[in-house]
Amino acid sequence: MSEHVILAAVDGSENALLAAAVAARFTHLLGGHLGLVTTLQVPTVPLGFGGGLFSSDLKNRLLADARIEAEENLRGVAERIQEHCGILLPEYYLVEGAPEVEIPRLVEQDPHIIMVVVGQRGYGTESRPLGLPHLLGGLGAKLSLTLKVPVLMVPPDTPLDQICAGVMVSVRSSGDA
Repeated sequence: MSEHVILAAVDGSENALLAAAVAARFTHLLGGHLGLVTTLQVPTVPLGFGGGLFSSDLKNRLLADARIEAEENLRGVAERIQEHCGILLPEYYLVEGAPEVEIPRLVEQDPHIIMVVVGQRGYGTESRPLGLPHLLGGLGAKLSLTLKVPVLMVPPDTPLDQICAGVMVSVRSSGDA
């Protein structure tokens, strides 16, 4: 038996957590399984830094540190979703590269993924594609143009009654401490 996967892109931002909570609600309503994806971008060298050369040791250390941080973030989001949404522990996808390239690759490789959910705003630094409305997030807009599955962009002001709300309440409570 194959199970459908709803994939939520998380980057550590509060809006990405909100998107994961919406994806958890969809997973609960539609059945299937929740997947959480984050991408590790290979560190780049600022112009003029060390003559533009990056030692492979430094690059590997930066990437290893980014991987540890991403795994901790995925684990934290997954635990909150499991605790507050009553669904099985989500599956993690940790891929290396640009999210607008790696997420479509992941969707293409896994035919069980039926939807991708992203926050309308996040930590991403990519610019918005030309000609797209200002309110669309850069990653969400790019994915909606390239993926053959639906892309749901979750705005930061999504009402808590439309999501698995306990996830966000726990974040707001811990942020007030």
